[in-house]
Amino acid sequence: MACVTIGSGETVFASRGGAIFGYALLWVFVLSTLFKGIQVYAGSRFMVLTGAHPLESWAKIPGPKNWLVWLMVFLTVLWMPFYLGGGLPRMLGDFMNSAIGWPSLENTQHYEFFGRMWGTVFILVCITLTLVQRYGFLEKVQTTMVAILLVCMLFAAATCHPDFSAVLGGLVIPRIPDYEPWVKEIPSMAGRDRFVEVIVYLGAIGGGTQDYIGYLGMMREKGWGMLHTTKKKFFFRSAIDESAENVDRGRQWMRAPLIDTGTSFSVMLIFTLCFAVLGAAILNPQQIAPEGNQLLTRQANFLVREDQSAFFQVLLIWVYRTGTFFAIFGTIYGAYELYTRTTRECLAAAMPRLRKVTLQRFRVLTVAWCGIPGLLLLWLTDKDPVAILTPAAIVSSTLACGVWCFAMLWSDAKHLPGSLRMPRILRIGVLVSGLILFALGLVALYKQYLQ
Repeated sequence: MACVTIGSGETVFASRGGAIFGYALLWVFVLSTLFKGIQVYAGSRFMVLTGAHPLESWAKIPGPKNWLVWLMVFLTVLWMPFYLGGGLPRMLGDFMNSAIGWPSLENTQHYEFFGRMWGTVFILVCITLTLVQRYGFLEKVQTTMVAILLVCMLFAAATCHPDFSAVLGGLVIPRIPDYEPWVKEIPSMAGRDRFVEVIVYLGAIGGGTQDYIGYLGMMREKGWGMLHTTKKKFFFRSAIDESAENVDRGRQWMRAPLIDTGTSFSVMLIFTLCFAVLGAAILNPQQIAPEGNQLLTRQANFLVREDQSAFFQVLLIWVYRTGTFFAIFGTIYGAYELYTRTTRECLAAAMPRLRKVTLQRFRVLTVAWCGIPGLLLLWLTDKDPVAILTPAAIVSSTLACGVWCFAMLWSDAKHLPGSLRMPRILRIGVLVSGLILFALGLVALYKQYLQ
């Protein structure tokens, strides 16, 4: 989960938040990771205990047939091309322009053109790889490179002389300060509401339903718990034996999703806080922030320091470039495979006759749906990646996450016996996560598009 979702949210938006607001928003990153970790764990434990994807349960919610499933299709599948078109590929395209030494073209039409060309190459390469092979090999390479980058960022964060009292205050004191005067002079920030900016961070960190629905779909292939009897199949058991032996077995099964989710989101949180602290300690005093064509290049300053030898400066800048490339490219590539499961789970729950359609056909459908609109967004819009990702982050990574939490509370009460339902503390956590994510999604939509 961490390998696929660590990308723009952590490397771009966390460091951007630190650069713009200093240490003040560390609490936002902690809560975002906590809320989404609770959300994913609630869904994965349900799937392990029942052998059914939560969407199969939501298809049974009273009301018009499959209404909530279709709502999740609208809130999730509709927005996937935004991430895989003008968002991540364009970020990586601009990053490549800088990495190969074309700063002289910056802010020119040629720079924009080459950024789009690189983005197109990445989209086509990822589509080709998705159609001809699986994600396993790249995941191993990506895991290695992201691990190296994480170690370097931990070291950089520890040695950047952060203001530890400000770090502690940013972690425990909820506040959203106003923009500093220099931030208001950034062209892309003109007229951008600070609450919208922060809510986009909340949505971007850790992913959203477009990731989580597909990730739970991948659990079919892991075969945990009841999934070993329903592996790669669509199945829903409405009654669970409540004998002491069976309940004990179910509780043991819950360890796997707890360890998996806990590890993944802990890694995401560490990664996020490192970038946020480095943004606050290094970029904020220099009054520069990741924006426009420089969403991924400003952060090279996190590793390279003036007192280092020329050798180490070159070495570390290439560690950053290589690690960042694999983090973002791996996210793009992994997303096609992940979104294939998202598409399959959504459509098969909404239209049960599609359950017999092979995964390869869903893969082709997903590639077409994400690739073609993604290329159009890449070439036909002049908006920067942050502007393109803003509506997607608000809807699929904030608002839809709230809906997910509410629906999981219904599924837990409806389809699990009392002995295996979520404990009270987890139910409260799911409810609070749902209320906050849903409410903030509505606030961001109003402020960004209706106010």
